[in-house]
Amino acid sequence: MRKYVPIGLALLLSLPASGQTFTEWHDASVNAVNRATMHTDYFAYETTDLAERGERESSAYYMSLNGQWKFHWVRDADARPTGFWQADYNDR
Repeated sequence: MRKYVPIGLALLLSLPASGQTFTEWHDASVNAVNRATMHTDYFAYETTDLAERGERESSAYYMSLNGQWKFHWVRDADARPTGFWQADYNDR
C-alpha cells in the first residue's frame, strides 16, 4: 500500500501541468515568429562619392522613419492586439 502513495502523488502533481495550454509567448524555443531573415547592415549609394562621404541622408535611396507612430503597450503578451496588420483594423 505504501508504494502506491508516491505514485499517486506523482500522478496528482502531473495533472495540472498537462492541462495547461501554451502560446508562442511561453515557448522559449520560439524566437522568430513573423520575423524577417537576418542580414548584414549595408546601404547602397548611387555614386562612389556619396559612399565615401557616408552620408545616407543625402542619398535618393534613403527614407527617414521619423514621424508619428502608434504603439499599443500591454502588460501581458496575451493581451496584445491581434489582426493589426489587416487593412480594415481599427487602430483608434
